Amino acid sequence: MVDENKEVVEQTTSSMVAFDDTLLSEGTGLEDTTVEDFAIPFIRILQPMSPQLNKANGAYVEGAGAGDLYNTVTNSAYAGDKGIVVVPCAYTKKYIEWVPREKGGGLVNASHDVSILSECKKDPETRRFFTKEGNEIVETAQFYVLVLDPEPQQAVIAFTSTQLSVARKWLTMMRMARVQTSSGKQVEAPMFAYTYNLTTTTMSNDKGTWNSYSVSQGAQTSIEDATMAKTFMSAARSGEVEVKEEQLDDSVTL
Repeated sequence: MVDENKEVVEQTTSSMVAFDDTLLSEGTGLEDTTVEDFAIPFIRILQPMSPQLNKANGAYVEGAGAGDLYNTVTNSAYAGDKGIVVVPCAYTKKYIEWVPREKGGGLVNASHDVSILSECKKDPETRRFFTKEGNEIVETAQFYVLVLDPEPQQAVIAFTSTQLSVARKWLTMMRMARVQTSSGKQVEAPMFAYTYNLTTTTMSNDKGTWNSYSVSQGAQTSIEDATMAKTFMSAARSGEVEVKEEQLDDSVTL
């Protein structure tokens, strides 16, 4: 369901039941888990053909519409024009090998670097890269972020195809951002120093119409959120964050 009124969530949080020490004495029951047991959600844009918009599909999300943002773990949709507020924590560029959707789909290899493109054939019409085995290599810009509403949650936002230009603009905004040190000197800001509002907009060209990300810089990140973001940054850089790559089933390649 589209989350347009976070007051409901805040009321639920404030009415949280207090557990006494006896109930907490045996731990959480999650002590034997590892990072591989958890799913970091992806934030996606719902396109007109997304299964979340099809009432006959098990993935259907009531109230969601094309252009909304979608959390793949909580199954929450957020109105695209209002968007979400995020704090970027880490960034990586990947060249992911997939079996094309038209051939059944599926992940082949997520560890390629840019050199794999020299081994591929580029389709002149779709501009897609294919290996000699017929698999597709998808250039993917991934941002590890904290989604701040209703409370900080780790997530990944992936930019591919026509969205890559938005990723480049976002990185440029981060590179230009400045903060002041305790001595009063202005220095280049860490990427988590500012919040960013992530919304969607409708784009079109001679091949069709699709929904795209739009990013704008917001306020400076609170110290509490910046501390959490720095921790997430360290975990992402060290490989402690397990990202289970997801192939878009509603991708738009124009």
